[in-house]
Amino acid sequence: MKTVLLLCILIAVSAENEPEKPECDGIHVRGKFHKKEVLGRGLNRPYQLGLLRHSHKIFFSFNVGSDEEDTFKIGFIEKNHTSHQVLEDVENGFALAVDDENHVAYFGGSSGIYRYHDHPDNKEHKVTKILHDHNIWDMFYKKQLYFITFPKQHLYKLDVHKDGSKPERVKDIHEEIYQFAIDGDNDKFITNETGLFRIKSGSKLRVHYKGETVFRAIEINNKEEAFFSGKHCISVADKKKHELEEIAHVKNIFGLAFDHEDNIIYSDPHEIIRLLPAECEKKPPK
Repeated sequence: MKTVLLLCILIAVSAENEPEKPECDGIHVRGKFHKKEVLGRGLNRPYQLGLLRHSHKIFFSFNVGSDEEDTFKIGFIEKNHTSHQVLEDVENGFALAVDDENHVAYFGGSSGIYRYHDHPDNKEHKVTKILHDHNIWDMFYKKQLYFITFPKQHLYKLDVHKDGSKPERVKDIHEEIYQFAIDGDNDKFITNETGLFRIKSGSKLRVHYKGETVFRAIEINNKEEAFFSGKHCISVADKKKHELEEIAHVKNIFGLAFDHEDNIIYSDPHEIIRLLPAECEKKPPK
């Protein structure tokens, strides 16, 4: 009898210590349930999401070759459509960045950088090449266009608001990097083969952040907060603890962006999805 009583007590204690599982089916962002809205489908590994918010036009890079040999192009999806169009002018387009204030998107390919002006009054959207002879790996825009070259993984900046400007190597970031971004505090974030580092504004000191070490995107939202996409999660930086805080668990993320209301947009191997706050959809009883 004592043995049975002891067993019941142990089971009860174990149940109390187990973490509570969400009652809702779906994705939770900071503990709140969100439903999926499919914005684009039928794609092969869409990377590098970028959104022009005035027109709700989503740009991305995606593979048009075989799984054994990658060939990338820049695609885009118009508002209220799920099928995509392709910008054929960008040779092997892989990288992109958006200057939303001026309604401009920048695309990086194997032979340079291109500009796409998408003003609401302009019905002809032309792609213009603004930089030649550079193979572009990644890009970020904040007042200037920052880009990372391939295969050397060096960071450059280009004043895209002055005609004839030439790219300038960012000397303070001398190492080989994979991604680069600047948040609203003017803190810089870089990733390399060992993980994520923050360079505080006015400093050159690299602070390593605990957590995920492999990243597919760094994106800045409308509040100029930095978000980081690993393979299976979305995180934010805890600047006091110097570690990443996971805010959403999502499998197989490839790209990340935010709409005008700061709803998360992400891509998986075949779709582009927006997460919208919704009422809880409770799991059916077993």
